[in-house]
Amino acid sequence: MFKFGILRGINRAVILPTAGFTLGVATFIKGWPDESDALTLEDPIKDVAKVLGKSKQPLHLQRSDILYKISKLPLYKELMVDPDVKHTFQSEGIPQGHRFYHVGQGQLFGPGKLEIDPLVFMNEKKGEIVVFYHLGKDLANERGQIHKGVLSLLLDEGLCFCGFPKLPNRRGVTAKLSIEFAKEIPQDSTIVLKAHVSDSKGRKCIIDGSLESIPQRNIFNKILRQGGSGNGTIFVRSKCILVEPKWFKYFSWVNLFNE
Repeated sequence: MFKFGILRGINRAVILPTAGFTLGVATFIKGWPDESDALTLEDPIKDVAKVLGKSKQPLHLQRSDILYKISKLPLYKELMVDPDVKHTFQSEGIPQGHRFYHVGQGQLFGPGKLEIDPLVFMNEKKGEIVVFYHLGKDLANERGQIHKGVLSLLLDEGLCFCGFPKLPNRRGVTAKLSIEFAKEIPQDSTIVLKAHVSDSKGRKCIIDGSLESIPQRNIFNKILRQGGSGNGTIFVRSKCILVEPKWFKYFSWVNLFNE
């Protein structure tokens, strides 16, 4: 009886949890298919519909007019010609098997919500990121202003993505996120997230970021220095402390996310 009791204890404490965890990881990875043909914004935007037709998100769920306007912005053009900047759509990092369950690519994506597949510009060398979003009317409150919870989500996601490359195994979790709301963002707005790694050491890094209006280059903004940095009106400022748990190193061989 004593021997069977020990065996039952080992089964409950070791064998069953290990088997369950292994099955869960195997199921998760199975849904992470190879999407090596994903669209990058290296392709010239001459025909917006054609470009969006390659996107991992359906064309009918996106506003091609917004993407066209973004492609004409000076900031966009500067980022496009920078050899150190990688250009992608957000959907490229979230394979189809998991896209529906991703908040930004699933529940909050589509007409009236996040109306374009966010355009991501990443400079790993400098630890900087720029992301373009368009926020529709269904993300707003009764006063027509974008919900602060939505903005918090975008900041958490964007700042973490900015800091990942600075961690030993390029993945981590939010330890602390502080947010300062400066101004309301009206519905149907195109905004830009800007972030940079301000400090990095070992398994911890600190990222500072903001959500801003689209930069407008004109003589009045230059004189008035609007937005503090002269780049645009700052709606929200944020600071994120990102850490990599020690046990992440044991799964560095598993490609859970597209690079």
